Amino acid sequence: MVSLADLDAMSMEEAQVLPYAERDRLLDLIIADGRRQSTDMVSYRTGLYCDYFEEDLVRLLKVRAVKIICRGTTSSGFDGVVVGETEEEQYRAAFCHVNTTLEAAGSGFGRVVTLVVFLTDMDNWPLLNQVYREFIPEPPCRAVIGTTGLAQKPLAIEIVNCVAYRVAP
Repeated sequence: MVSLADLDAMSMEEAQVLPYAERDRLLDLIIADGRRQSTDMVSYRTGLYCDYFEEDLVRLLKVRAVKIICRGTTSSGFDGVVVGETEEEQYRAAFCHVNTTLEAAGSGFGRVVTLVVFLTDMDNWPLLNQVYREFIPEPPCRAVIGTTGLAQKPLAIEIVNCVAYRVAP
């Protein structure tokens, strides 16, 4: 198995001819290595998000990583009908819809590096975090912003920005 140090020592050409499975495994290491905290102090937010993501373009190019930028996603289904009667159901539906997009693009929540969420009720912050933990295995950079409304009146959440990576075949 190739380590990140081995990858760093390789030329672009050497790295890009590694088997797909090896480049795919290395991408997970690159993303994990790029997640950073601005301090060593333990925070109440542990496991929710990292402070910043250091995008190592050389490493990403070596494994032939592709950036995926998802569109804004609400709890509305692809047919426009709002999914969920409660905020919890809407939160879960929005994350399921983003998961569908990530999977279609060849990625997943484990490779998300940035996530921006709009909520219409910031009093539901603990509820959002509960649902978020069901979907997010590794903490990306994250912002949650309160808003007075979204495109449709009953909407409670919009995942406005989601950036992830995958490896090109």
